[in-house]
Amino acid sequence: MDNTNDSRRIVLAMAALILLLVTSFLTGCATVETRPAAPTGDVLTTCRMLFQEADAAIERAGVRDYGSSPVRDFPYLRTTRLLASFGGELTAEKYWTAWTTHMADLDAESRALELRNLPTPMEGHHNGTLGEELNRCRERLLAADLAQPERRAMLRDAARVPDDYVTWWQVLGLYPLTAPFVSTRISAWHNETQNIFATPLAALPVEGELVRWASSPDALLTAPQVGEILHRSLDPLGIPMPTVTNLGRLFDTFAPVWEVDVMDNNDRIGMAHWENGPVVDVARPTLYRKVSHTRFGDQVLLQLNYIVWFPARPGNDIYAGQLDGLNWRVTLGPDGEPWLYDVIHNCGCYHEFFPSHHLRLRDDLPTVYFEPPLLPQLAPEQQPLVLRIASHTHFIQRIYHDESPPKLPSDIQPMAWEEYDVLRSLPTADGYRSLFGKYGLIAGTERPERFLLWPMGIRSPGAMRQWGRHATAFVGRRHFDDAFLIESLFTKAP
Repeated sequence: MDNTNDSRRIVLAMAALILLLVTSFLTGCATVETRPAAPTGDVLTTCRMLFQEADAAIERAGVRDYGSSPVRDFPYLRTTRLLASFGGELTAEKYWTAWTTHMADLDAESRALELRNLPTPMEGHHNGTLGEELNRCRERLLAADLAQPERRAMLRDAARVPDDYVTWWQVLGLYPLTAPFVSTRISAWHNETQNIFATPLAALPVEGELVRWASSPDALLTAPQVGEILHRSLDPLGIPMPTVTNLGRLFDTFAPVWEVDVMDNNDRIGMAHWENGPVVDVARPTLYRKVSHTRFGDQVLLQLNYIVWFPARPGNDIYAGQLDGLNWRVTLGPDGEPWLYDVIHNCGCYHEFFPSHHLRLRDDLPTVYFEPPLLPQLAPEQQPLVLRIASHTHFIQRIYHDESPPKLPSDIQPMAWEEYDVLRSLPTADGYRSLFGKYGLIAGTERPERFLLWPMGIRSPGAMRQWGRHATAFVGRRHFDDAFLIESLFTKAP
């Protein structure tokens, strides 16, 4: 009898325990399910405030990156002249997705560099985790804005890049009266350049010693192979976006040989870095590479930029100063052939064009308050091209194809490859900093010519500056990264 009662008590106790466990489990589930989630509006507000705090810290520290332009009222996006050109053509959702993804990627890239360049972390944040927070917020804000037609309309209008000319300087400098005098000097330089290019190559004067630099390419691609890479890499906007591996092959294929008349170390190609100021180390010759794009008709063309730095442009004239450099650019047609070569100094000055047989100069170019493009010669048809460069001024004097290989390996100095974007966050003794400062200018590279040419509206003419900030015409307005630059000057040859 006692055993029976004990069994009943045990059963009742187990039942009570099971009931208690089930009740606790259900209560716990109910608690989890009914816990109020943070309202979406609060999350978005927090995200916007976080971007405001980050922007304020970046501005206070003076580490804003000028490689792309912030989009007004959309602090999580940045744009370029190329991307801005698509604003009126977003007729399908896939175009919106591609367009905003490009702008989001630009902001993520630029902001990561800015945060690394901050001398001290933002108060209350660790820069590593802050970048992750901003990336999550960017996704939330973009999704919320794309869901609202009125925000899309605002984004179309806001995604603009202001030009790099200061209009009120032109007004104050009486531009309509002073520009013709500048045009006269530009015409004289054009004539001088044409005379140099008309001189036989063997007759060009050599002030020092001709030294060649070149990278060491792997197997070179044929035009059909290049065309295939370009065709297969098109994104929904028609922008060629080759893989890292294929980009390396393209850069190798079209890399030029740099033949410089060397008088002293100022004519030697080096590596740019920061050491109490901008410095070029000639013991480490470096070729910097950057991808860009341009529009031509209904196509977007890939451009390969090859950039070198010299320690200085020496001399006692108004154009001399610390640091100098060249940006050689190859614009590839969809057929895989180079359609155009052009070159600027890293100040944006001395823009020259070398068209292939695919292009010819337009017949309807303006004639008043317009700087005509300089075409010293047509482009050779074969690779690799040799760029003959003068001493001290570093002017291009000729481009040609040399069919005879070098007699000895030592006849060509090897160059290392670097991505141009490393210059936006260079290691220093106490952290990181960009080679480029406000408006993309490199501090310490100012030229005396700025005191004469400021009425043309260009900030610090002659100073070295960041890619994307190159105004290339003193008379009229022209930018190296204009999405329609080539189309505005050239037409397809018949």
